Amino acid sequence: MYTDSKILKSLFYIQLFSSFLVVVGHFTASALSFTDPFWIVALNQISRYGTVLLTIATGYLTAYSLEAKSPTAREFFSGKLLYIFVPYLVSGVLYHYLLKKGMPHTAQDFTNIVLGKTGDHLYFVFMICQYYIFAYLFRRVITKRNILYVIWILLGIQYVYINFIHQGWFGLTTRHMLPSWIFTLYMGHVLYWYRESILSFLRNNRSILTLMTGVSTAAAMFFVVSNKLYVAVHLTFVFATLLSFLVLMVFFLERVDRLHIKFRKGLTYFIFLFHSAFLIMFKDYLFEKYGEVAWLFENTWYSLLYLLVIIGCSCLLALMLVWLVNKLERISKTIRQTHRQLHASK
Repeated sequence: MYTDSKILKSLFYIQLFSSFLVVVGHFTASALSFTDPFWIVALNQISRYGTVLLTIATGYLTAYSLEAKSPTAREFFSGKLLYIFVPYLVSGVLYHYLLKKGMPHTAQDFTNIVLGKTGDHLYFVFMICQYYIFAYLFRRVITKRNILYVIWILLGIQYVYINFIHQGWFGLTTRHMLPSWIFTLYMGHVLYWYRESILSFLRNNRSILTLMTGVSTAAAMFFVVSNKLYVAVHLTFVFATLLSFLVLMVFFLERVDRLHIKFRKGLTYFIFLFHSAFLIMFKDYLFEKYGEVAWLFENTWYSLLYLLVIIGCSCLLALMLVWLVNKLERISKTIRQTHRQLHASK
């Protein structure tokens, strides 16, 4: 039987896998500036699954948090402030420093940091912050009782917004805005609310699961060889990724008891947030030392070693940040408890 505890563990593995895909995507995007052998192009196309997998997982976990924990606004947003928004601002300052070679000091600099414009991937966090506000405000409007109807409205909103409405307001891309992801995120809610029915069906109908695996594999191969670039928000890519998400979910659920990677809150997010810093710093170092880096990407083994170094550094920094934020969270809880005790004793 698939318990909620096992499902949450499998989601952690999906998030971890997705964060590595994002790292691979930005690594191969850098490599494409110098060389484009088939394996780099293929990895770059496949890596686009990472952001959509993370989006669906975020929707699932948010639905779980809102329903299972019934948090107050303070409880819900205080955690997001500590684990999501503050690191997001810190990363914005870091990327401004790395790319502009100086600390932000103008109003425009700080506006760009808040809007997620200092790093190519920070649009995603800016969008997720919009989603958290929306999800909390509409938690009693969009529910399990009506989601199977509402999801079609959200599908239409995402399609119409991407293709007809968005005009690049405030210099932001389509991907910055919540309507571009609203259907994808709430598919995570659907999976949470109907997890028992969906997973029981897949467990009891292995032929359907095998078919889904084949279709998702064929879709991935199609994206690799296609001349058209399918970006993460487009619905064709979203539906293909949804199939892959379900296949991965079952895959990890059936192996979760044999996998012993400890869950660490914030780990995958910090990998996502800060990995590009290492790409920028190492690239600058190599340019300074060797003048150009084409030789690195033209050699498959050098390229893979370089990728492993990026992943390793990103994981190490993420683990350090997890420890730091956990410590800050414990200190904050201790202060609040002390304050309550002092207040009660008066």
